[in-house]
Amino acid sequence: MTFYSDDLVRIASHIVGSGTAVLAAYDAISGSGTASRGIPQVCCAVLLLYTAGIFQDYLRRRDTRVVACLSENPNAPLSKISSATGLNHDRVASSLRRLITDGLVIAETGPSTPARLYRLAH
Repeated sequence: MTFYSDDLVRIASHIVGSGTAVLAAYDAISGSGTASRGIPQVCCAVLLLYTAGIFQDYLRRRDTRVVACLSENPNAPLSKISSATGLNHDRVASSLRRLITDGLVIAETGPSTPARLYRLAH
C-alpha cells in the first residue's frame, strides 16, 4: 500500500496517541507525577486514536464514492468525478492517486483532449 499525506496523518496520530497512553500509564504506575496529570493524558491519547480511526473511515468513504462514480461513469475526467461526488478537486485527485497505486483505477489520456480520463480496472 502506498502512503500519502492522509495516511501519514493517521499513522502519526496513532503513534502519538499510543505513546501518550503508555507514558500516562507509566506515570500512574510509577507514581512519578500527580494522578491528576495521568488521567488527562490517557483521555488525550484515546481521543487521538479515536480521531485517527474516524479519519481513516472518512478516507475509505471518500474512495468508495469515487469508485461508485467511476462504475457509473467510465472514462470520466476529474472535473466530472468531482461534480458527481460533490468532493473538492484536490480530494478527488488524492483518492484517485491512491486508487491508481492500489491498482483499482486506470488513468488514460482522452482522444481529443489532454485531460486524463479515469476508469475502473477490470
